[in-house]
Amino acid sequence: MNLLNADNDVRWHGLRVVAEPCPKPGRRERILEALGPLGEHSPSVAEETLSRYYEYLAARLSFPFTVYYPEPTSPREQVEYRSTVRELLDPTKDICDEFSGIFCKTRKGKYEINLPLVELEIPKDSPNFQLLDDYWFWFWNWR
Repeated sequence: MNLLNADNDVRWHGLRVVAEPCPKPGRRERILEALGPLGEHSPSVAEETLSRYYEYLAARLSFPFTVYYPEPTSPREQVEYRSTVRELLDPTKDICDEFSGIFCKTRKGKYEINLPLVELEIPKDSPNFQLLDDYWFWFWNWR
């Protein structure tokens, strides 16, 4: 098939470039990306891996964002349990442990309280959902 390109008189020989989207990385790959190179260490929950995950999330999350604490079970509770995450607390400087994980500063009305990130429920339509869902999965399953 030879076509003449009227704009610049170049002959086309029918070659086509097909771009296929790269498959999205799976949960395991995203978690390992968050934790970075571990060398001999396991990606299990520990002080070092919590600090790495904190750095990863702090660089990627969009603040502030809406969460629920505890998980609402009715429309009334959605209003009542709504909080706003203002920032993550650095595990090297603030409270953090292998039992509660990374903490965040939340605001509910005039009250500010520090809560474990794994205890918060994030709406599925939030741009932060995938990041926090992966963190939640890692924290509860890779101990």
